[in-house]
Amino acid sequence: MLAPELTEELQYIEIAASRRIRSLRFGQSRSPVRGSGYEFETHRKYVVGDDLRMVDWNVSARMQDLYLKRHFEEKEVTVFLVADVSGSMKFSTALHSKRIRMLQIAAALGFSAVSDSCNFGFMAFSDKVEAYEAPRKGRGHVWRTIERLYHLKPERTGTAWEPALRFLRSRLRRMSIIFLLSDFITDPESVHLGEMPDLKVLAQKHDVVPIVFQDQLERSLPAGRGLLRFRSAEGRQEMLLSLSSAQRRTFEALIEERKTSLRDLFYSLGMECLFLHVDEPFMDPLMELFERRRKI
Repeated sequence: MLAPELTEELQYIEIAASRRIRSLRFGQSRSPVRGSGYEFETHRKYVVGDDLRMVDWNVSARMQDLYLKRHFEEKEVTVFLVADVSGSMKFSTALHSKRIRMLQIAAALGFSAVSDSCNFGFMAFSDKVEAYEAPRKGRGHVWRTIERLYHLKPERTGTAWEPALRFLRSRLRRMSIIFLLSDFITDPESVHLGEMPDLKVLAQKHDVVPIVFQDQLERSLPAGRGLLRFRSAEGRQEMLLSLSSAQRRTFEALIEERKTSLRDLFYSLGMECLFLHVDEPFMDPLMELFERRRKI
């Protein structure tokens, strides 16, 4: 069972997402296919090499030129979540941890998907795949997914994208909308995300949308003077940092550089990303993301 206060929040999210998604559909995707499709769309002129069986002879006779019927295949959209459940996602200086905020985002995406008759599935990972749920339809499936994510106790605390992306490639055969839910904090010595071929292949075959979670302390140092001790949530590393003005400027510059680097990487792969602060409301930024994507 979910905590009563979280259940109440998620019920509100279900209502809000279901109402607002009606005008911002994930929708039924339509893609051109060769040969006979399921739905007639329009005509186009014959080009050398085209299949003559697709010629519409009645239209061609009227237009005194060869015209082909264009058909489109209706394809159901799958919305798939890739949820980071590593140790750093438990961290927060706000009311909710990044992991709880991720759970709320997962609920909003799930209820939006089922409101638009889309399949919905998820995978949770740390430095290994921790859980997987094949895409299905239905409100009950979304609630079961949220409950499973909530009660999931990861076996590892680290973060590794390689096994997660490799697993994802092997499971998602049809084009899907993939939401990457993570703070994207990894070991500095691990393989850089941009160097992973699986991410590039997924970006080419699917619609990938990274959502980056940030805590206030990961954007700026707290007020005051003295020393601050940091301890890694995913390892044993510790760091002692002075709260001087110079250190603040250095810290904020590094955070901004990291954010810019992530955004540039995602855009270079054709992904539209969203940075979410866990201490701020999320529904409006999420729906604004849907609106921007609808206009593209």
